[in-house]
Amino acid sequence: MTHPSEQLSQEFIAGQLGRAYQPFDAATRARHMALLQAVAGPQDVALNVVPERANEWAITLCAWDCLGALSLIAGLFACYRINIQSVDVFTVHLPEALPAKAQVWDFRRRRTVARRPAMPLAPPLPNRKILDIFHVRALEEVAPTLWERFREDLSRLIGLAVGGHGEEAQESILDRVSQAVATMPEAERLLFPVSVEVDNDASTDFTQLSLRAADTVGFLFAFANALTMLNINIERAEIRTRGSEVHDTFWLTDSTGRKVSSQERLQDIRAAAALIKQFTYLLPRSPNPAQALRQFNALTQQMLANPDWSRELRDMESAGVLSTLAEMMGVSQFLWEDFLRMQHENLFPVLVDTPALERGKPLSLLRQSLRQALSRAQGREAKVQELNRFKDREMFRIDLRHITRRIGFQEFSEELSDLAEAVVEGAWGLSYDSLREQHGEPALPGDGACPWCACALGKFGGRELGFGSDIELLFVYQEEGATEGPSSITSSLFFNSMVRGFLAALVTRREGIFEVDLRLRPYGSKGPLASSLAAFREYYTGGGFARQFERMALVKLRPVAGDAKLAAKVLQARDDFVYTGASLDMENLLHLRGRQANELVPAGQVSAKYSPGGLVDVEYYAQAWQVLVGRQDQGVRVTNTLEAIDRLAHGGHLSQGQAEELREVYSFLRRLIDALRAVRGHAKDLTIPPTDSREFAYLAHRLAYPSAQALREAITGRMEYAAQLWEGMGQTS
Repeated sequence: MTHPSEQLSQEFIAGQLGRAYQPFDAATRARHMALLQAVAGPQDVALNVVPERANEWAITLCAWDCLGALSLIAGLFACYRINIQSVDVFTVHLPEALPAKAQVWDFRRRRTVARRPAMPLAPPLPNRKILDIFHVRALEEVAPTLWERFREDLSRLIGLAVGGHGEEAQESILDRVSQAVATMPEAERLLFPVSVEVDNDASTDFTQLSLRAADTVGFLFAFANALTMLNINIERAEIRTRGSEVHDTFWLTDSTGRKVSSQERLQDIRAAAALIKQFTYLLPRSPNPAQALRQFNALTQQMLANPDWSRELRDMESAGVLSTLAEMMGVSQFLWEDFLRMQHENLFPVLVDTPALERGKPLSLLRQSLRQALSRAQGREAKVQELNRFKDREMFRIDLRHITRRIGFQEFSEELSDLAEAVVEGAWGLSYDSLREQHGEPALPGDGACPWCACALGKFGGRELGFGSDIELLFVYQEEGATEGPSSITSSLFFNSMVRGFLAALVTRREGIFEVDLRLRPYGSKGPLASSLAAFREYYTGGGFARQFERMALVKLRPVAGDAKLAAKVLQARDDFVYTGASLDMENLLHLRGRQANELVPAGQVSAKYSPGGLVDVEYYAQAWQVLVGRQDQGVRVTNTLEAIDRLAHGGHLSQGQAEELREVYSFLRRLIDALRAVRGHAKDLTIPPTDSREFAYLAHRLAYPSAQALREAITGRMEYAAQLWEGMGQTS
C-alpha cells in the first residue's frame, strides 16, 4: 500500500490550504513539504527554527494532528516560559491511500487468493498532519539546547496522544504548565475580560470563532485546552498579538469533521470556552491541576445540560467562585463527586455565595437555622430530608472554607464540631418527638419527665473533627420507668428505639463521613444503644467490665445535647472511674499499639494514624498523662488534645520543650491525615502514598511543602519522634 504521505505535493498542499497559504513563497513551501514528509512515525515531530532577534524565533512545526495537539504545543511553550507572539495553524489532510491489490499469488496452491488483512498492532495513524508557524519570544535567557529539548518533549507528548493516551499527555502537560505559571507574578494570574464571537456563515466547511483577551503566557494553551475538552477540533487558526491583547481566529469542526451546526452547541462553545479559559488561569492554585481541569470539564458538561445553564454560568464568572472551584477540585475527589454527582442542585448556591464562605457560623446560629428549616417542613419524612440537606450544605460550606484556606485547621475542626452538635440535637429531637406522639413522654417513677443526654467521644468529644471524621456518641437516660401515653412502653425501650430513629434520620452517603459510631458505649456492640445512669456507673467502675482502653477513651467524653443536670452526673461518674490515680498497665497499652500497627496497616505500607509514630501514639501519650495525674491536678481534665498538652505543661508534668514538640508533631500528623482524607474521601485509608508517586507530590503541594523530598523528611522526623514517646513512660506509670 502506498502511504498517503508519499502522495503529498506542494500543489496538493497549496490547493488544500487555499488563500491563507498564498503568501508563502516557493522556497518556504518546499521546506514545509520536507517537514511534513519527515513525519512518519507516531512520535515524529519536525522543527525548523529561525532566529529573528534576541530571544525571538520563527518556528515551523509539523506533527500528526490529534485532538488536543495545539494545546499540547502551546502548553509546552508555556512550560519553557516562551510567549507566543503569533501563530498560523494549518491542518493538512492526507490524500486517500492507494488501494492494495485484492489478490496475491499462492505458490503452494498455484493460483491467486484473497489477501488477508493484517491485524493492527497499534492505533492507526491520523489521516492529517499539522503545519504550524509560530513567532515566539522567550521571557528569560535560554540554553543552547532549548529547541532540541523542546522537540524531544513534544515528541513524547504527541506520541502518547496519537497512541490513544491523550488524557495521560494532557495530565503531563497540565502539571508542568501549572508549575511554570505558579512562578509568575500574581498580576499575571488575575482574570481578564474575554470577548468570544461565533460565526457559522463565514465558511462553508468550518465554524469561525473570534476571540479577544489580554495577552498572557499560556493563553493559547488555556483556550486550546478548553476546545479540546468540548471535543472541538481546530482546523486552522490565526493568533495575533496587538499591544496587550491577543486577537485570535479559529476555524473549528466537531468530532465528525464537520462545522458545528447546532445553535445550542454554538452557545455552549461561546459560553463554556470563555469560562474554562478563565478557570485555567487559576489552576496554579490547585494542588492537582489535571484532576481539577477534568472535574471542571465534567461540571461544565453537566451545567450545559441544565435548561438554566446560562444563569449558572453567569453565577460562576467571578474570580472568587472560580478560585474556590480550582481549590476544591484539585484537592478533594470525594468532595467534587459529592457536589457534582449527588448534590449539585443543593450545593451550587453554597459554591457561588462567596460572601457566605468568608463568615463562620457560631453554634447558636446553626441551631437557630436548623430549627427554622425543620419548622418549614411538614411530616417526619420531609423533616428528615431537610435535616440532611442542612447537614450536607453546611458541611460542604465548612469544607470549602478550609480547602480554600479561609480558615485554619483548628477553626475547621471547631466549626465541624459545632455543626455536628447542632445536627445531633436536631436528629435526636425528631426521633424523640416521633416516639412521644406514639407512646407519650418517658417519665420518672416518682414524677416528671425522664432526662436524657448525648455525649460525644473521640474527635467529636475533643472538638477535633476533620475530613472524613465519624461522630462517636453514647446516650444516657436517668433511670428506668415508663411512658405516660395510651400505648405505654418502658423508658429503656423508648430510649433505645429513639437511638434507632436517630440513626435512621442521619443519611451518610459515604462510609466514615459524618457517620455515627456507637461502639464506645458500655459493652460495645453487645450493649444497649442507650444506658441508664445506674448501668453507666456500674460498667465504668474499678470492679466493672470496662477495659483499660475504655478508661483512656472516656478522657474525651463531652456532653453535647440533652439535660445539663444529668450530663453533670455522667461527667462525675466518668471522673470517678478515669481519674482515680490508679496506674496504667503499660504492657497492655503497648500490646494494643502493636496489634493496631500489625492488623490495621497493610503490609509494606505506612499509616499516618496506626503505624509506629502515627497519630494515636501522640493521642494515647497525652491521654495516659491525663489519666495518671488527673486525680491531683483537675486542670488536665479536658477533652481537646492540644489543650491537654498545654495543661500538662502548665502543671509541670511535661517540660515546655516537650509540650512544644508534642504540639508540633500532633498538629503535623492531623494536617497530614486531613489532607489524605480530603483527597481520598475515605476515613479508613490513611496510608501514606509512595514518596516517588504523583499522589505524594500532590500531597506535598497541598501541605505547602516546597518539594516531595521536604515532606518525606518532615514525615520521617515527626514519626520517629512520636514512636519513642513510650520509652520512659513505664517508670512514670
